[in-house]
Amino acid sequence: MDKLQKLGAWLWRNKERMVLIIMIAVLVYRVYGIFNPPQQEAWARLPQPRVELPTDPDERQELGLPNMPPLPTPSIMPGVYTTLYDRNPFWYYSGQKESSGTEQISASDLNIELVDIQAVRGRPRARLRTSRTVKWYSENEQFEEFEVTSIDAESETVVVYSQRYSKSFTLEKN
Repeated sequence: MDKLQKLGAWLWRNKERMVLIIMIAVLVYRVYGIFNPPQQEAWARLPQPRVELPTDPDERQELGLPNMPPLPTPSIMPGVYTTLYDRNPFWYYSGQKESSGTEQISASDLNIELVDIQAVRGRPRARLRTSRTVKWYSENEQFEEFEVTSIDAESETVVVYSQRYSKSFTLEKN
């Protein structure tokens, strides 16, 4: 037991020296690694990638690409695309009841009223009152769910296209 106590006391007194010896050993190993680096593995050079895919079926097969798909047959009758420009499905009022063909909608049902028409720089402008605002509009200008199609200053009428009803309405000055 006496020898174990002496060994423990010697280790306790010389712990800094042992840490110093370990640090010097690590330093020597690192310096040795700098002066004698390990051998680099020789990698095969990769070919430069092509800008375009090959069109030859043999080259495509070699690269593992599928064959070219057949060209689609041209359709005889064109598709019906009116839903793309007629009515927007993401529009604010799209969830409301749609108007049927039997239901007649007049310009007074739109909650829009023609207040005044003026010519500004040679172009007619119409002042329209909606449920939200009273504002001046030019031809082909869109607002809310409407578009001003034409303005006739002589007869004091404005043609307004409604996206909600997909129909044009004529507004007259009261």
